[in-house]
Amino acid sequence: MDILTWLARPTWHSELILCAFAVLILYIVFRKKGELSRHALENTVATLLIGGINILVAIVFLKDVNAFMQSAYAALHIPTLDPSVWDALPLWVVCVMGIIAKDFVDYWNHRLMHTKWGWPTHAAHHSDTHVNAFTANRIHFLEAMLMTASYIILLTWLQMPKALPFVIAFYILHTKYVHMDLPFEHGIFKYLIASPVYHRWHHADVPAAYGKNLANVMPIYDVIFGTYYEAGKCNAPMGALGTGVPDKNVWRIFTYPFEEWGRLIRASLAERRAKADTNPSETVTR
Repeated sequence: MDILTWLARPTWHSELILCAFAVLILYIVFRKKGELSRHALENTVATLLIGGINILVAIVFLKDVNAFMQSAYAALHIPTLDPSVWDALPLWVVCVMGIIAKDFVDYWNHRLMHTKWGWPTHAAHHSDTHVNAFTANRIHFLEAMLMTASYIILLTWLQMPKALPFVIAFYILHTKYVHMDLPFEHGIFKYLIASPVYHRWHHADVPAAYGKNLANVMPIYDVIFGTYYEAGKCNAPMGALGTGVPDKNVWRIFTYPFEEWGRLIRASLAERRAKADTNPSETVTR
C-alpha cells in the first residue's frame, strides 16, 4: 500500500501514528517539552477515549445513518456532473478546486457550529486545553454526522473521483499541522493557507477570538465574511472551560450537547412564559 492510499483511507491506527509522530516532532525538534507533560497526556487520553466512544456509536448506528443519508440524498434529486468534465484540466487544478469547494462548505458548517444552538455539537473539539495534533481527532460523533451529511449533499455533485484521494490526504496532514504548537504564520500566503498560529487563535480561550478564524484551510473566507482575527503569536490559554465544557471528563464531554440543548430549551420556554405573563394580550396560539 503506497503512502497516498494509506493517507486517503484513514483508520484509527493511521491517525494514531500521524498524531504521535507530530508530537515527537514538537518534543524533539522544537523542544516543546510540554508535549509529553502529564497535562498533555491526560488530554490525549481523553481524546482517545472520546474516539473510542465514537467508534462504538458508529458500530451501533452507522448502517442506519448511512441508509438515511443515502435515501435523503436520492430524494433531493441533485444533478451531478459527468466526471469526464474534469479530464481536460490538470489533476492539480482539479485538486485545488476540490479544496476550495470543500473549504467553503467547511467554513459555513463551522460558522453554524459557533452559534448558540450549533455550539453543543462542536464543543468537544474545543474542550482540549492542550491543543496538539491529537486535538484534530477530538470531535463528537454529532459533529462528524453533520459534516458528513453536508459533504454528501453539497459536494457529491462535483464528481471528482480522481482528485478525491489527494484532497483527503491533504486535509488529513494539514489538519494535524494547524493544531501543532508551532510559530508559523505563512507570511504573504497567510490568507491562502491556514497556519498553526491562525488556528491556535481559534482555539484560544480569549473572548475576542471566539467564533473567529473559522476556515479550515483558506483564511480568505474569514477575511471576506468578517471573521478573521490576527493578534501575532498565540500564547493564550487553550480550551473552553469557561463555557462549562471540561477538558478531561470524557463522559461530561460526550453528554454535553444533550445537557446544553436541554438547558437552552428550558431557558427558551421560561422566556416565552415570562413574556406571556407580562403581555397576556399579545399571546397568540397557532
